[in-house]
Amino acid sequence: MTSGSFRALALLAAALISGCNSWPGGGFNASGPEMPRLKQELALRTGMVVADVGAGKGQLTLALAAAVGSAGHVFSSEIDPTRLRALREAVAEAGLSNVTVVEAKISESGLPAGCCDAIVLRRVYHHLTDPAAINASLMRALRPGGLLAVIDIPPPFFFLDRSTLGIAPQIVIDEVTASGFEMLQLRTDWPGRGPFESYCALFRKPLRER
Repeated sequence: MTSGSFRALALLAAALISGCNSWPGGGFNASGPEMPRLKQELALRTGMVVADVGAGKGQLTLALAAAVGSAGHVFSSEIDPTRLRALREAVAEAGLSNVTVVEAKISESGLPAGCCDAIVLRRVYHHLTDPAAINASLMRALRPGGLLAVIDIPPPFFFLDRSTLGIAPQIVIDEVTASGFEMLQLRTDWPGRGPFESYCALFRKPLRER
C-alpha cells in the first residue's frame, strides 16, 4: 500500500468514526440495549453514587440519575467548557437535584475523593492523553470495592493498538491494572457503535490498599 493510499484510508476511517453517532448504537440511547447491560454489570440501584466521566452531551448522566433515584447521586465530569455549559443546562432543564456537574482537567477527573460506588467512562478512554494520572484520580474517587466500567471500541486495524479513533482492550486492561485496579471481566459482546465492535472492561478498586 502506498503512503497516499494509507493516508486516504486513515482519513476515511476518521470521517466514518467521527460521524458514527448517526448510526444505531453510536450515541447513547437510554431506551436501547446498553443501559440494561450497564445496570447489570454495575449492580446499579437506588441510593448509589456514580460518576459519568467524559459526559459529553449528558445522555448517560441523565440515565444514571434515573437509575440511582433521588436518594442517589451522579457526578457528571467533562473537560470541554462548551459541553460543561450544555450539561448544566440539561440538568437544570430536567429539574434534577441529584446531579453535580464537575470540571475535569487533562490529568484529573474532577471527582471528589471517596465519592463513588461506580464510575463509567463511555467512549472516552481512547482520548486520554495522561491515562496514568486519570486512572489514579479514578482510584481516589472510588470507595473500596467500587467498580470502574470502561466502554470503548478497538482502533481500525491500520492504527495498531491505540489512536484517537479507538483503543485495544488489552491496552486498557494493562494501564488500568497498573494503577492498582483489579480486573474483573472483559465483555466483547457490548452493544455496538454502528459497524464497529464495542467492549466493556470492568474493574474494581481493592477493598484494602496494597
